[in-house]
Amino acid sequence: MFKAPNRIILVTLLVAGLTLFVLQPVNAAHFLDLKGHWAYESVYRAGVVDLIRGYPDGNFRPEQKLSEMEAVVLFMRAAGYNLDKNKNSSRVKTSPVTKISTPQVAWGQKYLDQAVEDNLIDMSWLADFNGDNPITRARTAGLLCRLLKLTVSDTEGFSLFTDFNEAPPEYRASIAAVTRAGIISGFTDGSFRPGEGLKRGEAAALLDNLIKDNWLQSVTDRQVEGWIPRIDFKTTPPEIELQTLQGSKKYKLSPEVKCFKNGKECPYQQLLHWRVAVYLDSKKQAACITLLEKREAAKESKMRGTIRAVALGKDSILTLVDLDSKEQILPLSWGAELDTGGKNKTKGFQALKPGVFVDAHLSGDEVIKVTVLTTKSLSGSVNSITGKRLYLENKGSKSNKPTWFNYWDRARIISKDGRSEHVVRGDKVKITYLDPDPEGIDDEIPLEIIITGRPEWKKVSGEIEKIAGSGDARQIVLKKNKKYTLDTTATVYREDGSIIGFSDINPGDKVEAMVDGAGIVMKIILKDPPANKSS
Repeated sequence: MFKAPNRIILVTLLVAGLTLFVLQPVNAAHFLDLKGHWAYESVYRAGVVDLIRGYPDGNFRPEQKLSEMEAVVLFMRAAGYNLDKNKNSSRVKTSPVTKISTPQVAWGQKYLDQAVEDNLIDMSWLADFNGDNPITRARTAGLLCRLLKLTVSDTEGFSLFTDFNEAPPEYRASIAAVTRAGIISGFTDGSFRPGEGLKRGEAAALLDNLIKDNWLQSVTDRQVEGWIPRIDFKTTPPEIELQTLQGSKKYKLSPEVKCFKNGKECPYQQLLHWRVAVYLDSKKQAACITLLEKREAAKESKMRGTIRAVALGKDSILTLVDLDSKEQILPLSWGAELDTGGKNKTKGFQALKPGVFVDAHLSGDEVIKVTVLTTKSLSGSVNSITGKRLYLENKGSKSNKPTWFNYWDRARIISKDGRSEHVVRGDKVKITYLDPDPEGIDDEIPLEIIITGRPEWKKVSGEIEKIAGSGDARQIVLKKNKKYTLDTTATVYREDGSIIGFSDINPGDKVEAMVDGAGIVMKIILKDPPANKSS
């Protein structure tokens, strides 16, 4: 059931108060029969938070089967039942719900009575309940299903396991429910093995996984997560600092602390700069630490965009719209600097207004510096787009403003109302850009292209006076000296809709042309060509 990670998948539950019924407790650190066992880490972690104990001879006996009574008490305690403390409570002879008498057992009577009263044990199980018998996987699924209040649905069509129909009918819905919830799954051969007993090591693995995912809230104060930025080896015992979003806290290391990485034990000296899960013993010392993720040294990065908002307070936030038009919410470091180029220097981050272009410098995920960019802008019409260069219509202006931009597609391209757009030839645009060298050319960096207008195709008609050029440089000249360049994809049609070639039109033909916003012919319709005239 829980033999190895590749055999079973479990969703974790947070459990508490489990003791596996021994005469004397044995600390999990001292178990003699767990070294090299697949369940070692699970058993140790559950033992640290006082969920399980071993036998007086120093062993845990992970391969020993768990009895029905042990399982009932174990999982009920895990779910928050703690009937041992209530010494004055009398045994409930019958369940007020079921009106069924509970059987007498050698120990754990209060738990069995409560299980019957709370409908945790089904009628068929109660009818042949034997506390000393090994609990089956099917009955484990039924007990967990009721304890966790899982939704039970129709099992029609449920065929995940090859032996599903071998399970007792009264447990099939529970098996399906715990499987759908990810709590228990089957073996690699496709079976569930509903009649197979549950071993102590498997129960510990189940409990360990029930701990990790916080289904229940019984021992939340014994489990913490965070980063370890430093370890103090000078103190006795050594002390770790655990850093979280809520702050930092120091924990002393238990003399018997064990650390695990990828399922294997490792020295605690390796903990530095790792995100970890820390499990505390009864003295609130770190006794079991699981390494989760290495925190690499923060590399400075840069994000470019426009300011949307700045919120200053205990947790200061900078909201940025990047050049992909995505909103980024970034925490401001308490020591963040603002470079405005000397303007509004004394106003701090309050000087940042919405729409201002900035470079946000980050260390990790925190903004450590904001640089306000000095931008320029111009408006015009897109004359052509060739590869990575966008050309604007050149009206012969003597200004120093650029007439083309390289890598225009790296800019934020939006409509007037802020929606993401694409640029086509003929569009009227406003371009905001950087000019690193005002005296140079071809160095401008476009930041934003706003499409302010998109002319509709217009229709022009006339008689062809001249056809000039060839290939990608074809032109037609209509009478009255109107010259039009053809787009490389331009298509020629007859009036009946049939497509003809460009070579089929000649001077003297009457045509109707569709022209885009840049004055380029996209479509030609041949009107009443001589070849089609009636004699």
